[in-house]
Amino acid sequence: MVYFFHIAIGVSVLLLQTTILPNAGLFINCYDLLIVQIVFLGLYRSVRESVIIICLLGIAVDSLTGGPYGVYLTTYFWLFLSVRWALVYLRLSDTIILPFVVAYGVLIENLFHFIGAISMNPSSATIAQMSVRPIVMELLWAIFTGPVLLALLSLLYRKSKTAIRRVIMARYNG
Repeated sequence: MVYFFHIAIGVSVLLLQTTILPNAGLFINCYDLLIVQIVFLGLYRSVRESVIIICLLGIAVDSLTGGPYGVYLTTYFWLFLSVRWALVYLRLSDTIILPFVVAYGVLIENLFHFIGAISMNPSSATIAQMSVRPIVMELLWAIFTGPVLLALLSLLYRKSKTAIRRVIMARYNG
């Protein structure tokens, strides 16, 4: 059931990002919202279940984009690994550090996009297309909305877990 929850959230976010957010003027420079789910998996879930979810979401996003195949899968994987590694040294669940964890995810993703763009076309025009302003806007979005979305995802996870337990117990007892 944990896998179903994360896949449902991932597909919902993917649909939101590809259909609604591009048409809303306020959210034009919004970051990849799946970064929040990857950070959540890195902070609160086991490695075994997280790797499966990351692989499925990365393949789904790579299939929908027109970029080099594997960029999102690689980005999500390295973001997850770096969050797990940082847990050894830092308390990333602190409210002061949490906005910067999501912003770090945005930086990692933009770095992999830059590397992917350079590998596809190493001309200077490709480098010029990678503007600083959209990246700064994505970072600001991540700093301000990341902790809120992480808290919402955590709340949804707890509520769904409680609801599933009630359904199972009702079937078992009834």
